[in-house]
Amino acid sequence: MGGAAGGIDLAALKQTPDPVKRSWCIWLSVIWASYCGGLHGFNTSNISGIMSLTPFKEDFGFNHMSASAVSNLQGWVVSAMLLGQLAGVIFSGPVGEVYGRKPVIMIAAVLYLVGAVLMTANFGSSAELLVGRVVSGLGSGFGMTVGAVYISEIAPRALRGCMGALYNVGIMSGVTAAYWINYASKIHLDASSHWQWRAPMLLQMIPGIALLIGYPFTPESPRFLMLKNRPERALAALCRLRNLPADHPYVVDEFDEFRMRVAVEAETTDAGAKRHLQPSRQWRALKELFQYCAADRSTRQRVVFVLLIQTAFIMCGGNSITYYAPNILKTIGLNPNQVLLFTATYGLIKVASVLLYAFFLTDRFGRRPLLLIGSFTNMLCTLYLAVFLGVANIDPDAPATPAAWVAIVAICIFAIGYGFGWAPAFSLTTSEICPTRTRGTIVTLAFAYQNLLNFGITRAFPNMVATMHAWGPFALFTACTAVSTTWVYLAFPECKGRSMENMDALFYLPWYKVGRASLKTPRASEPDSEKRETEPESEKTEAYVHVE
Repeated sequence: MGGAAGGIDLAALKQTPDPVKRSWCIWLSVIWASYCGGLHGFNTSNISGIMSLTPFKEDFGFNHMSASAVSNLQGWVVSAMLLGQLAGVIFSGPVGEVYGRKPVIMIAAVLYLVGAVLMTANFGSSAELLVGRVVSGLGSGFGMTVGAVYISEIAPRALRGCMGALYNVGIMSGVTAAYWINYASKIHLDASSHWQWRAPMLLQMIPGIALLIGYPFTPESPRFLMLKNRPERALAALCRLRNLPADHPYVVDEFDEFRMRVAVEAETTDAGAKRHLQPSRQWRALKELFQYCAADRSTRQRVVFVLLIQTAFIMCGGNSITYYAPNILKTIGLNPNQVLLFTATYGLIKVASVLLYAFFLTDRFGRRPLLLIGSFTNMLCTLYLAVFLGVANIDPDAPATPAAWVAIVAICIFAIGYGFGWAPAFSLTTSEICPTRTRGTIVTLAFAYQNLLNFGITRAFPNMVATMHAWGPFALFTACTAVSTTWVYLAFPECKGRSMENMDALFYLPWYKVGRASLKTPRASEPDSEKRETEPESEKTEAYVHVE
């Protein structure tokens, strides 16, 4: 789950004309694209609560299965979405390069809605449920990448970080909305009615429907139109987004910058090779990355660094808690109504944490100290949960004990630490430490690896609880987070305000010296910062592709 970009470039904001800041088209388009994140948010958080509802258990035969069979089926139902999502992520890039950002968003919405229909109009078929989860995951995978790309390409430079954060807010809002819908269905719908579980399945269509409704009212990305050699349409879309005439200096400068970037990209793409050969370009880029790794220690260490970041992000337990929050809270000793209420509260805390990180904390305190604090906080919380579940004698028919309520508070504090630490770290730092020549390839490789690892842990979690007891997975998360926190102290550099030249030098050092050395070496000067800001948009955009 999601990281946040964030922040507002105040210097650039002062130079941005007021009509741009007040443009209803740009804000409408960004909010519309942020619903792509909502697809992922709903997909990850609603299913576990739905499977805890009594009518669902009756319709799908859970009451007639053994505990191990139920755990096995739950693991497949929850994790099947990730397989579809991985495929969506892989194919969305080539499709988006050929047909445009908006058509891919349309594909994402349609696939997601088809999956939702398969799950809602289901009369107890586990196979149909699994197919629905895979198809909806395919839709959210398409949306996960193209939504962030579209926002980064249409946003004014001064507001790019802020608007990028709205995409991540869309993810967390989807998570929270799904939790609250599950709770409302449990409270207000008859426990003997099949609609108690069908209603949440039906209402997960909200972000998909919003994407379909908004499609006719939003322009295509001007950058994509320029890449397709359609300058007239690109200029018209840019004027519409900026709320300015074509001869305004702000529009003229930005449009000239588009032209320059497209020219640079054309020169670096095999002297004008056809863009519809995107899959071969991706394989070529991957081959070049391996060649860089073989020849350059700095690149090699950065690839390993990025993969370790993804590992730590998954193994801290944040995604598992999101996917299986109702099961975890039930294990702690809450009744069914309390379970769904507190999962909804947990979602709200995650939204607040992401907003706080994105807009107030990251640019003030830097990435490294916030990650250290967040990771250490997560470790303490999962440690308490492991100890509590290991020693407590929980009576499911008795009220929750004081120690159980402390465990609930620990989960809420975990959400805060996760929002400050590993949730944004996995995407934000990846884009900041990788050089432009390999950034897109490394991000794609890292995200594919992350999805595969996420699938494995999510699929195994119910079986881990059954075989390792309730405390076992949290003990594993505690141990992994303890190792990760130590590694962060030694090897994680402070990225804030650092030029790529400084970053290159850091990763030539032994890995265990990088973290502390980053606190001693000089930060980027203002000219260096400006230099980084003017990197080709094609390079900077790819760093946004996999912000989850």
